[in-house]
Amino acid sequence: MNTPLQIILAEDHGIVRYGIRLAIETGHIAQVAAEASNSDELISLVKEREFDAIVTDLSMPGTLTRDGIPLIDRLQRIRPGTPIVVVTAMRNAAILNKLLAKNVSAIVEKAGGINELHSALVAAGQGRPYVSPGIEALLANMSLVGTRIGKEATLTAAELDVVRLFAHEKLTAGQIAQRLNRSVKTVSAHKMRAQHKLGLSTSQELLEYWLAIDSCPF
Repeated sequence: MNTPLQIILAEDHGIVRYGIRLAIETGHIAQVAAEASNSDELISLVKEREFDAIVTDLSMPGTLTRDGIPLIDRLQRIRPGTPIVVVTAMRNAAILNKLLAKNVSAIVEKAGGINELHSALVAAGQGRPYVSPGIEALLANMSLVGTRIGKEATLTAAELDVVRLFAHEKLTAGQIAQRLNRSVKTVSAHKMRAQHKLGLSTSQELLEYWLAIDSCPF
């Protein structure tokens, strides 16, 4: 019989964390060695404890530690090569695709079944990737198909400038046009091309994406 994986579990909602722990341990594949309720606690545990894999939410509070993609980057710097299973309710295709590009071991949607989490843990233990079927379908429906899945979107300097001013500084197309000395039509075209490359269809999704990756390179 294989030794169960020792897991650090991070989730800020206590009831949800309890449910995930039960789901993990019911499968007899892994057991939770330690729990964190925010990103600061997770980083402390990862630095101090011995473990085999991390199961974490993507969006959590933290005073000293960013959540989102910066949290994944930091975990990978601290413990390179350690399997990270992201359990999330996130439905933003660009953020999910960026997680794949970061080579997380698995992405499991919270709306999925317990067997999906079990499959993700088995895959993590064997060094294989796993993505919930619902997330695979979402990426396909958002035009992130073929070679674009798991690949970083490459924005031009002009597109990146527009996205930063729109999402970070909350400027309108007219204000961005004035700042960059461009026409409103040109600014709008850059924004739409950026959204298309990222697999996003709305301005709100672009804002969500920026919040999740802010301070990270594209």
